[in-house]
Amino acid sequence: MIDVAEKREFLVWLINNVSFQRREVIWILNYLINHEAILRNVHIVEQALETNRGLVFRDISQKEEPMVFSIEGHQFTNSDQIFHEIRLHWQQPLYLECIFPNSWQNAQYLSVLEDNPSLSWNDTVSEEIVSEVENFLKLQEQEAQIELLKKQIDLALEAGDREAFLGLSDELNRLKLTVHQ
Repeated sequence: MIDVAEKREFLVWLINNVSFQRREVIWILNYLINHEAILRNVHIVEQALETNRGLVFRDISQKEEPMVFSIEGHQFTNSDQIFHEIRLHWQQPLYLECIFPNSWQNAQYLSVLEDNPSLSWNDTVSEEIVSEVENFLKLQEQEAQIELLKKQIDLALEAGDREAFLGLSDELNRLKLTVHQ
């Protein structure tokens, strides 16, 4: 769970560093910042419109509507409706998405970003990518095992332990064969 102070800090940063087409975005962000009880139920996610109650703010560089609120699939952009929905239903979770350039390079944004409960990030990863990652991790594990065996072989040599040296060497050779197949 993300701390309210961290969310507030990020939203203040957002107001001070990102430009929006509609001033109402700033008003709503300020409202959230100044109401801790509401901010406790705010979750910063991606794909907020996929949630039961999601609000998207887009910066000035985006072509789409700068502010969209979605309640169970019904979307609206009227700032008064959005404000009243937030104010009247402050006890319900509100999923907020902030779209601005280079968001994935912003440490503050990443520190408050949560997994979207309606659309988990790993639901969108292709089988091909999963396979590539698994193969990479398997190779890394095998390379680490090879390095460990080499160190153990060196120790066996230094200790003059012929039996350990031969056993470790055999194990290293078997492991190298599986890596190169």
